[in-house]
Amino acid sequence: MYFFMTKLSWEKFLTGETKAKLIELGELLQKARMFRGISIKELSERIGTDRRTLSKLEKGNPTVSLGVFFQVLSALNLLRGIEEILRPENDIESIAASIRRIRDKKGPKKTISDNEVDF
Repeated sequence: MYFFMTKLSWEKFLTGETKAKLIELGELLQKARMFRGISIKELSERIGTDRRTLSKLEKGNPTVSLGVFFQVLSALNLLRGIEEILRPENDIESIAASIRRIRDKKGPKKTISDNEVDF
């Protein structure tokens, strides 16, 4: 049952932010293709997929595979540097989580009262 997801079922799981980003990425890929003077037919032949799949990708359809997305990036010479986004040292959320773990290990700061200090 879970292996076959219709468009309606995908709609239930995607957040508004995710939908917007998929559409934005699709539009950016379309512009990159067009600025290079490559037709959708030519690009589909280069990467070994059909025009409908590329059209779906350019419209932000979430059912297009990650493999096709990366093939398009490669064909448009946009793949370089993409892994930098996912490196932990460039991920603000990962850095914040690391800081929280370090702080949690140290525990609360111990305060010293005036009575404990011997001058």
